[in-house]
Amino acid sequence: MSKKYPLLLAAALCAAAPTLRAQENLPKLYSDASAQWLEGRPEDAAEALKYVAYRSTDPALTLSALKDLAVLLAEAGRNSEALAYLAKAGILAPEDFYVQFEKGWNLLGLEKDREARTAFEKSLTLTVDQSLASQTRFALSFAEARLSGPAQALDRLRSVYTRYPYLLSPAARLMGFYLEKTKKKKHAMNFVKEALSYDPRNIQAEIELARLYEKAGLNLPAWQTYFTLSDFDPEESFFSKKVKKLAKYVKGNTGDLLYWARMAWPAHRNPLKAEPGPRVKIGLYAGRGGVPSLVTGFSFIVTAPFDVMDTRLGRILTGKSNGQLKIVYNETNHLYELRDNSGSALHTTANSIRIVPKTEGAVILIKSPQLPDAHGVNRGDKEVAGELLVLSRENGFWLINETPAEYLVSPITASLADRNKLLEYLKAVAVAVRTRLTWLSASVRHESREYQLCDSAHCLPFPGLQVENEVSAKAASATRGEILQTGGAVAPADFHLACGGVTLEGVNDSGRPIPKLTPFGLYSRTVEPPPDTLYCLPDDKTTGSEVAWTLLLQPKWIESRLNRKHKIGYLKALVPLARETDGRVKSLRADGTAGSVIIEGAGPIVQALTAGTLRSTLFSIRPIYRGKHPEFFILRGIGTGDGAGLCLRGAAGMAKNFGAEYRAILSRYYPYYKVRKVR
Repeated sequence: MSKKYPLLLAAALCAAAPTLRAQENLPKLYSDASAQWLEGRPEDAAEALKYVAYRSTDPALTLSALKDLAVLLAEAGRNSEALAYLAKAGILAPEDFYVQFEKGWNLLGLEKDREARTAFEKSLTLTVDQSLASQTRFALSFAEARLSGPAQALDRLRSVYTRYPYLLSPAARLMGFYLEKTKKKKHAMNFVKEALSYDPRNIQAEIELARLYEKAGLNLPAWQTYFTLSDFDPEESFFSKKVKKLAKYVKGNTGDLLYWARMAWPAHRNPLKAEPGPRVKIGLYAGRGGVPSLVTGFSFIVTAPFDVMDTRLGRILTGKSNGQLKIVYNETNHLYELRDNSGSALHTTANSIRIVPKTEGAVILIKSPQLPDAHGVNRGDKEVAGELLVLSRENGFWLINETPAEYLVSPITASLADRNKLLEYLKAVAVAVRTRLTWLSASVRHESREYQLCDSAHCLPFPGLQVENEVSAKAASATRGEILQTGGAVAPADFHLACGGVTLEGVNDSGRPIPKLTPFGLYSRTVEPPPDTLYCLPDDKTTGSEVAWTLLLQPKWIESRLNRKHKIGYLKALVPLARETDGRVKSLRADGTAGSVIIEGAGPIVQALTAGTLRSTLFSIRPIYRGKHPEFFILRGIGTGDGAGLCLRGAAGMAKNFGAEYRAILSRYYPYYKVRKVR
């Protein structure tokens, strides 16, 4: 045994008196340790697990406690201590894959790269599971890069890249990094692009791609990529400075050079079918907090004759169908101007303006909205029906659409379905969307009373009527009036993209049975691949990042976000504290050289770690150190979204693979609610 751990190993070998041991309920103490871990007391859980490991004479219980303990210690960056307990676990179970696998990661964290390589190579001999073998080869690439250089690391990664779909994005990103080291810059750029194609939310790959574009002198794509990053994280001065620096090389209208849709003419040339029922007011171009972004100008086309109304003075213009006008805020005199297509002013006012089509169901196309201070907002052109209110605000205006709620169901359904056109699936989504709209309309979610809903994730993303398709319209029509209720109460009708196995309410998505959560149990779930029976698993597993994902995050960007408010200094560790019963992180402690801070809630955690791009808070975390500070954090995660309500990808899987009709889908994911038809 190593001389580095005399106190720990001596304690581990201490034996209690048989009479005392008989009075202890060690399985209960072990169970209590798991409860302490979920409650956000990892240090208390670790002490309880140590006690169980020292006292227990049951090899299985001892091994479980040692594995849990090793995970908790490694998660906190206490690699030396973790290795001490893994050494004892190795005596109890010399053929256990995970003991050697974890030994390798902890040795890597201590920069004992040769020993880490030996441990990883041994773990390869202890499994025939190709997914675990791929995880090990991925780990070996780090040791090989340090010991032998990038070429050897690339050899390890190629086998992962060609065989294991759930590490495609991080493997491609690392291959790009190592290819750049070998002076193959063009190949490096291609692999980083692929990393983003396999996982569009891999923010670290986005940062690498921006840097590579700039280094190669590709100024337009570099500007576009840095703009995207600045949109994610507007307070990051590094990104905003790059946007400003590279903007001088960009020619043309910058708004047309980004990822926002632009439309020449309305997609709906004819009026929509008149819809009875409730009307809602929806704040357009809303940010993450649900508040509409300030607009300073936009053009519009109405598909029927219309009136433009000054809210104080009355009608100021009657327009013809398919003519284009513009409304702008004049910052010189703080007035609003209605202009014709040539730019001539038709009316100037200090009041709000309403655009009112004369035909029920006529469509208004909002074109090229100018949102100078918006971030994280889709600024694309957008079709709406009903009336459009241009609501006066200081230094601009809000756009509020008053419309029949039913008009929103089909386009939101099509948007959530993401090109899927299975009718029964879209029916299920349409009922969920209609229910969600009903529930949101009756709740108070915004400080302003000028609108009930917003078109962001705060309520429901609404990209515009133009995104609907024939099948989504058919699904909305076939389920018209149907919502989810229980005892007369409307369901909240939450939904998320992919649960990865089990929803927040405990609905099993045909995955593995989930045992009682323990630190090692959760960690091993994030390492292993999702089962092939999973409803939300795509047919093409190369797109499986929605279900299982891995990120390698550099500390510098997390430090930057945290230091804006908390001044923690250089980041030393990220320690999950409280978790939901399904393992989702509820609070997280960030330890730095200047202090620590506890981050509470899913939103702040997602923002701190990845500027809002993290797929879910169901993850394990592992720091890999280089010297005294982490070189990167490995996040291995499950699912996309908060796991509440309808699993959209799971619902699609039920419809496609089992021919499930929409009521069966809804009853599975909303077991406490029934579909009811209301007037």
